[in-house]
Amino acid sequence: MTIEIEAYARRLTTASGAPAGPIRTTQARMLAGELRAAHRRALAVRDTAAAGLHSHHAWTLTQLCISIYGRPSKVAAVRKAVENAARPRRQPEANAEEALLLAQHDVRELWALYKQAKELEKTSYCEAKPEIALDLPDEPSALIAAAAAQIRELASRHADLVQRRNRAAAALTVHAGWTKRQAARLAGAAVRDLYPHERKTTKEEANPKLVANLAGEARHLDARRTALIRARDTTIRKLPASTGPAELARLARLSDERVIQIRDGICSNACSAQVRST
Repeated sequence: MTIEIEAYARRLTTASGAPAGPIRTTQARMLAGELRAAHRRALAVRDTAAAGLHSHHAWTLTQLCISIYGRPSKVAAVRKAVENAARPRRQPEANAEEALLLAQHDVRELWALYKQAKELEKTSYCEAKPEIALDLPDEPSALIAAAAAQIRELASRHADLVQRRNRAAAALTVHAGWTKRQAARLAGAAVRDLYPHERKTTKEEANPKLVANLAGEARHLDARRTALIRARDTTIRKLPASTGPAELARLARLSDERVIQIRDGICSNACSAQVRST
């Protein structure tokens, strides 16, 4: 076991000992992404060694298949790997064979750790709903106005944070060998959200901890904004009908139509997209 693989194994053991919940889930996701990237690098090393034995020492695809998998049933996969491998430098046959066997050992160990990390993520997942303390006035009109101001401020901060998060996640795919799906999952984003940032990323941004931290901040802002919207809407519904929608719309910085929808309770599903933009 290499030093790198030993380090991954220790991190996995530490994460496994943590209580189930958001922190352990994030640790498992980070490990899964890093292990998947390391596994792909190990595959590239193995395939280069296999290509060297095939091109420089006349090893057949069947020989390579038996050496790698222990049976000759995956010749097609070996052929594809050899054809796509980097051009290998010539080295003694014994050295090339040893490199193949060592790389294949790393491939197996990394894949086993990756599967453990994925299983840990599955068993650790817990969608935490943090307690949000809102510092809002008691008087209804003042509460609605204060909530509206905070919602607008949070919306701007949240949008900026999401852009930084998505850019850092895209950097993992460009510079650190992560799959788009793994990076998007760590970021709490959709895969399509990463594409616009791929050409602008830097190696310094390719940091799983940075992505996890930005994702956590984005979730916190989103939870706070949701709580503010709920407080605003609840207060609007409690006000007497004599308070006109125009006055409420001015306080809440909404349209008259939106205020009427809130009063009528038309918000749970049909207006979810509008809630995120208010």
